[in-house]
Parts: sequence; structure tokens; C-alpha cells
Amino acid sequence: MLGLNNDPLDREQAVVTLWKYSDGGKDCVDCIMKLSGSMNLILNLMKSNNPSTCEAAAGLLRNISSVKLYRDMITESGTIQEISWLLHQSVSTTGVY
Repeated sequence: MLGLNNDPLDREQAVVTLWKYSDGGKDCVDCIMKLSGSMNLILNLMKSNNPSTCEAAAGLLRNISSVKLYRDMITESGTIQEISWLLHQSVSTTGVY
């Protein structure tokens, strides 16, 4: 359901569900991270034009980063730079400086 070729509403519902599921702690985050390409999908969903999808993807990423193993992976993968770029783009397009 997270795949970019799926309906945007389906993607939103899927990422919101995963965000809520990830609130269950490390075991739940471990299950999510076992999905191949999950980090790339989450980052792509943060680029969505739908604020609810972006919020859920950011919340999911926050919960994933609460687990040290994945926090280190996020740091090493360049994901932080991607998030910074997305935040900068968001600020630039809204005119907030």
C-alpha cells in the first residue's frame, strides 16, 4: 500500500497505520524495518502534497529513529540531509523565512 504506484489515499492510510503501529515500540519498529525499501518509501511519502501523509511519514520516521540501531542507520544513510532539504523546500514554498 505504501508503493508510489498505489492510490494516494491508500498510501496515506497505510502510512498512518504504520505510524500508529510503530508507537508500540522497538518490536513493532523492527517489523516495519524488515520490509525491503521501507526507508525509501517513507522518505518519498514525506514529499507528498498531502499534509496528513507528510505528517504520518515524519512521525513514523521519528518512531523508527527512537531505536538506536535504526537511528544510526538513518544517520549513515544520508536521510537527515534529505529531510533537511525537504524542510527547506517546504519553508521556501510557503514564503516563511
